[in-house]
Amino acid sequence: MHFACTQENLIQGLNMVSHISGKNINLPVLGNVLLKTEAGSLRMSTTNLEIAVNCLVRGKVEVEGEYSVPAKLFLDYVSLLPSGKVELILQEDGLEVRSGEQETVLKGMVASEFPLLPKLAKEKGFELKAIDMKRAISQVASAVSTSESRPELMGVACYFGGIAGQGKVAFTATDSYRLAERIMIYKGSTEEGKWIIPVRALNESARIIGSYKDEMNMPENIDFYFTENQLVITFGNVELISRLIEGSFPDYKPLIPTNFKTEAILSRSEVQKAVRAASLFARQGVFDIHFSFDPEAGTCTVQSADQGTGKTKTSIKGKIVGETNRLTLNFRYLNDGLSAMDSTEIRFRQIDHNSPALIIPEGSKEEYQYLVMPIRSN
Repeated sequence: MHFACTQENLIQGLNMVSHISGKNINLPVLGNVLLKTEAGSLRMSTTNLEIAVNCLVRGKVEVEGEYSVPAKLFLDYVSLLPSGKVELILQEDGLEVRSGEQETVLKGMVASEFPLLPKLAKEKGFELKAIDMKRAISQVASAVSTSESRPELMGVACYFGGIAGQGKVAFTATDSYRLAERIMIYKGSTEEGKWIIPVRALNESARIIGSYKDEMNMPENIDFYFTENQLVITFGNVELISRLIEGSFPDYKPLIPTNFKTEAILSRSEVQKAVRAASLFARQGVFDIHFSFDPEAGTCTVQSADQGTGKTKTSIKGKIVGETNRLTLNFRYLNDGLSAMDSTEIRFRQIDHNSPALIIPEGSKEEYQYLVMPIRSN
């Protein structure tokens, strides 16, 4: 193998693929990046057996070939090279890296020891705006469950069409204590579908989108292709392959209330400050803060108390309609939802102290809603 390209292109490719590689005692090759010349370019591939990422790097192929080298070591070394031409030459004792006056040999493994990566047919794809998808992942990922007892909740359910509406996709996640839903527009296949994508695969795709240094050259769209149990995400010259999560995601729509006894429009920043203050005096392990809504006075009171640390209370002015109400929430779950919104104001909807609260960004163009279960009290 003999391949030449710029140091900048090589670093960008390695940044795309090297993140999922890591040490594995049983399979050391999983810490490597596979380098393979292909169609006048160099294809870089890494995998952890659950997710695989590959990226095409533009350059000039002098001699065809393939070889794998430690991904982190390769990235760390290439990052130290000066900008300009870099040559990769496969020798008997390893991969020689030439740049200017520097010559280095990296010890690696033959390509045959690298796991075979699946090649999936890309049919009936769904096209989304890359920036919108990255934003959507950040809005729902915190609600994904970390409990292995319910693996179907350890991913994000993606509904293309169906409950999301024609030409729309809903990204939904829940850990049974809160639920986040973001709806976006997509193009492509008109067939409806529902799949559960591992949250790590989506986080990795969001990281890849964020890895582009030059926004001018960043692809505008990202494409999803599904088979029965696998997913391919393509973004420019990068491809991510992941297994899908088997199981049935709960029918969550009936869980979201449609009629409410109390609604409040409040400043998001003021609520966040009040929640942070109350969190300092919330009971350890319970993380409880208490909301009181007074429509007549037009105030929302946020308070907490702990025998060991003290107590605090903050009153926030807002537009409150309906009945006087109260509610106890976990401040960590609430903070996650508020941080996922970018609106100046939020709309807080409530039935009673034993029912979940629905929070949506007021006046935002984003179709986003966040449901939080209450900490029940008598």
